[in-house]
Amino acid sequence: MGRKRKHGNKNSLIGIIILIIAVLAYVKLTFFKDYNPLQDININLKNPFQKEQVKVNERSTTEDMSAAVDTKKIKEQDKNSIIKKDDVFATVFFAKTSNDKDIYIGLSRKVPASYKGSQVKYAVKMLLAGPTRYEHKKGVYSEVPSGTKLLSYKETPNKIIINLSDDFEYGGGGDSLYKRMYQLIKTVNHNTKKPVYLYLNGKQADMIGGEGLMLKQPLRSNSLDE
Repeated sequence: MGRKRKHGNKNSLIGIIILIIAVLAYVKLTFFKDYNPLQDININLKNPFQKEQVKVNERSTTEDMSAAVDTKKIKEQDKNSIIKKDDVFATVFFAKTSNDKDIYIGLSRKVPASYKGSQVKYAVKMLLAGPTRYEHKKGVYSEVPSGTKLLSYKETPNKIIINLSDDFEYGGGGDSLYKRMYQLIKTVNHNTKKPVYLYLNGKQADMIGGEGLMLKQPLRSNSLDE
């Protein structure tokens, strides 16, 4: 009799455990069916870093493109802010080889608002300064000797006198002398309507260079014609 009662209690305990398991299973399926304790962990057995690497590359490309657009906008804004309606530009002539031929090209130089001299004087100064580093890389060069200085500048209602150091006439040979003269002639004639006279060390230059190149004054396109 005691054994039957003990066996019955055991069966009741098993029944209760099964009931509890059933209730827990019901609750799990009803209220926690979408729960996944591993859902926030990115697992890729083939290559756990492959997906992240692709994201990084795509993001970098987008950022680089955005940076390029921003740079372009900045350049446009700078251009608009620098170039104003009343700005004055001088044109300076340098040389360049194109299709195996030497040509003369006019490049703009902005005259500073604080500059008190004339446009042609500023153009001559920029001619003596030579091309910029960027222009050099593009094949632009000057035959004007780097040591040439503007000793004085005189302007009257009827004419302009440009007095250069005699460094201007030496070095480079006859072909170089012709080119630097044409650079000067084109530069002054483009920036003023007044007749311009060239002086070297305070004397009017009617003949320049060791080869005795004749120069007709004032400086015109035919000043070197024999």
